[in-house]
Amino acid sequence: MVSSAVFQTRARTIDHLGREQIADCPTAISELWKNAFDAYARNVSLHIFDGEIPVATLVDDGHGMSLQDIRQKWLTVGTESKATISETPIEDRGGIQQERVKQGQKGIGRLSCAALGKLMLLVSKKTNSEFSACLLDWRLFENPFVMLQDIKLPLVEFQTRNELISQLPDMFDALMGNIWGDGEDEGRDQRIESAWQLFHEQELSEEKDSTKQAIENTVINACFTERHFDTWGVWNGHSSQGTAMFIADIHDDLKSHISIDSSSDAEGADIRAKERFNQTLASFVNPFLREDEPSVTDFKTSVVAWNGSLQRIIIDSLHDFNIDKFDQLEHIIEGDIDEMGQFRGRVKAFGDWHENITISPKSRYKFRKDTHFGAFQIRLGTYEVILKSSSLSESQHAMFEDNKSVFGGCMVYRDHLRVMPYGREDNDFFEIEKRRSKNAGMYVFTNRACFGGVYISKKNNQNLKDKAGREGIIDNKASKLFREVVENILIEVAKRFIGRSSDIRFEKIAENKARHEAEKALADKKKLLKKELKRVKLSIIKDMPLLLESKNELIDITNKFKNSEVNLNQDELVSLKHKINEIDGNVKSYSLSPVPRTLGSVEQDYRDYRKVETDSIELIKDINATINNALDKLIIKEDIDIAEKDFQSKAGILHAKIRKLSAEGRDLLKKQSAKFEEKINLANKEYHQKISVYLDDLAAKRTTLEKVLVIIDEEYQEHELRINQQLSPYISALEGLDEQIDLGGLALQTVNESTKLKKQVEQVNALAQLGISIEIIGHEIEGFDLTMERGLKALGESTLDNHQTNDLSKVVQAHQSLSDSWRFLSPLKLSGEKVRVMLTGDDIYSYVNSFFKSRLEKADIKFSQTDSFKNLSIYEMPSRIYPVFINLVNNSRYWVKDTEESEKLITLDVKDNLVYVSDNGPGVHPEDVDELFSISFPRNNEEVVVLASIFVAKI
Repeated sequence: MVSSAVFQTRARTIDHLGREQIADCPTAISELWKNAFDAYARNVSLHIFDGEIPVATLVDDGHGMSLQDIRQKWLTVGTESKATISETPIEDRGGIQQERVKQGQKGIGRLSCAALGKLMLLVSKKTNSEFSACLLDWRLFENPFVMLQDIKLPLVEFQTRNELISQLPDMFDALMGNIWGDGEDEGRDQRIESAWQLFHEQELSEEKDSTKQAIENTVINACFTERHFDTWGVWNGHSSQGTAMFIADIHDDLKSHISIDSSSDAEGADIRAKERFNQTLASFVNPFLREDEPSVTDFKTSVVAWNGSLQRIIIDSLHDFNIDKFDQLEHIIEGDIDEMGQFRGRVKAFGDWHENITISPKSRYKFRKDTHFGAFQIRLGTYEVILKSSSLSESQHAMFEDNKSVFGGCMVYRDHLRVMPYGREDNDFFEIEKRRSKNAGMYVFTNRACFGGVYISKKNNQNLKDKAGREGIIDNKASKLFREVVENILIEVAKRFIGRSSDIRFEKIAENKARHEAEKALADKKKLLKKELKRVKLSIIKDMPLLLESKNELIDITNKFKNSEVNLNQDELVSLKHKINEIDGNVKSYSLSPVPRTLGSVEQDYRDYRKVETDSIELIKDINATINNALDKLIIKEDIDIAEKDFQSKAGILHAKIRKLSAEGRDLLKKQSAKFEEKINLANKEYHQKISVYLDDLAAKRTTLEKVLVIIDEEYQEHELRINQQLSPYISALEGLDEQIDLGGLALQTVNESTKLKKQVEQVNALAQLGISIEIIGHEIEGFDLTMERGLKALGESTLDNHQTNDLSKVVQAHQSLSDSWRFLSPLKLSGEKVRVMLTGDDIYSYVNSFFKSRLEKADIKFSQTDSFKNLSIYEMPSRIYPVFINLVNNSRYWVKDTEESEKLITLDVKDNLVYVSDNGPGVHPEDVDELFSISFPRNNEEVVVLASIFVAKI
């Protein structure tokens, strides 16, 4: 007898298809964004809120769903709408005329929202329809003992916003019926009770937290408020349709964005989560398209973090890496690839375009219907990572270096929406890094330093389908050929245009190095000018009293001669002449020549100093003339005796000067010789020491050959450049001495052509102080600014009369001016009158304490001042004093958090006329003390901001 059976589905199947299958939280968000795109939304946003239970909302203005849609489509896994070709009715497109290509494929993408958090309230509305809502907790589907048909999810319809608030308690109670039973079906209640008892006992035996208790606590304590609902355009009246997901007990990746700590205070795991989040969701809509090209312009994505009422934009299309930035790259591949894999387009190499380029595939492909990859496009750019080899300016190079961590990577776009996970740091689909590990000079593309990517479409590339978990394109014959074609294009472009074997590279690298050397020479000239200005200033302070003393002594001698108070014999006159020679030698040693043409703030001091010097020279000249005249009238000794004595006097002064300079010269030569030998020894050992660690790891099988080869090449490039930078200046300086070239005088003469350098240096220093101070409060200021901007924009979209419109226009204009100028409103502004005031230590303490009050309290740090510091008095501009203490105390905040003491202490003190900012943190390693004030000292990203504070404070 034949019997039959049906599949029995456990509730855990939903967990397998959703949370467990999706790669990670950012990928889940991208799937939900694609669902919003399929629903013809114009805007989709993720909002992350702080609170006792952090909440996230994912809201869009798509066509929405009715209660029937939620029941028959959203709650039905694998719906036919994704598997069949069906058009969205015109009335559901929200005014969008062009039909969108559906991004979903399997009808399970909506389940990825389980990766965002545990508890979810789904609310949706179609135009001219009622609101529909569904409440579910994804942890219900983690129980392996519950049958799927026993799970009941509460659904409601309502007409006004207030109705949802009143119905939420009943929905919570109905949801808990999946834990406790609801009394409607005794058999179901028994099955549920038994299933949860078994699951609870299993978790206890495995020493895990109880899922049942976690669900009970979350549901009972969860609180969705107007603050969360108001992020949805339908709720606040800006849209008539759309869908919103309100999620509680959110994923840790989302929680990491709530923190307002600066990068120096954040935990390493949070930093990595943010980086991966940004790499996945930035440039979600293809930003590498020009105005005349088909593109997705009516779909915007954003991520916003909320701390109280303060909002911070995490991701926004306005901040994407756009085509204007892309076109500044020095190397670009841009063109079409036909169905046979042949590239036709253009290539940019070292800033120069080469048109009508053709690259044939490695072989002539034979296709079946299921192996055909189809025509596609490529627009990929990169740059020379080593600045010295680059045709870019220093500012352009710095811009790409700053942007590559978020926007870098070779991406893949399908119908101009990103295909995951391509473009992320951990993905190397086209094996760019693998080839680079074999020969970095030949294969110059590096994944993180690439921008743009490959453009495919659902219509032309039907065999390039995504894996179910969105972990890339399915590894079939079509995808292998597709990848081979792209790799061949990258290899050929590198060989013919930008790689080591290209003649173009050889010529351009030489030009770029020459240009950068010229720029370095200019920087060295500026450095020399700064050094000379410092020398002049310090010399005036040190030598002015001595010069005045010499002048006064000369005046006394002159007055005695004028008043006929002296009647000297020949020996006395000769002795006096020897005295004048000594004074003359001293005056000449006080000379500041040569000096820079522009002296800035010491200009008047130099003029006063120079006048004393010239007056002294004139007095010496007059006195010598008087003595010589008196000696000429006396004939007691032979003239030759007098001349020889005068000669010996002056020769003695010259010899003394020679001895002084020779001693200084020998000392400098000795020091520089030892320093040169030290640099040579270090250069000989450093590369071997650096690489030996990785070779040991490779020998012990702790790493791979590919990674080690990449490191060897990268370290070689870095050390080769460093050796040139450290040793070549010595050779150049010695060659100049050999040719009897006064390098210092020559450079100073060239530098004197600049009349504005002093002002530029002052502005750079002031801006550096400003930057470090603003870093601490930058998030808050940006948040306030964006809140006002969005509020004004929303007001502008409302119905206003002409008078109100004119007033709003003025407010918008004023806000724009304020936004452009706010960074100059701090005490560090570069223009305006500089006023010195009498500052006390208590003034400084109060200012710093107010600035850091909330942060110090949050970190449980005790900040105090001593009586000696409190009574300190400084007559100076607040703009110079306050930022220094802000930066130094911020540094102490960083170090003191690792203290082993029971209390965290930061103290301001004065001892022996020196001001101390001290803390009881672990301190700095003795080997690092000498490098502490160097901007290059930080060894990781967390220390950069803190140690930059010390560097700027030193300036």
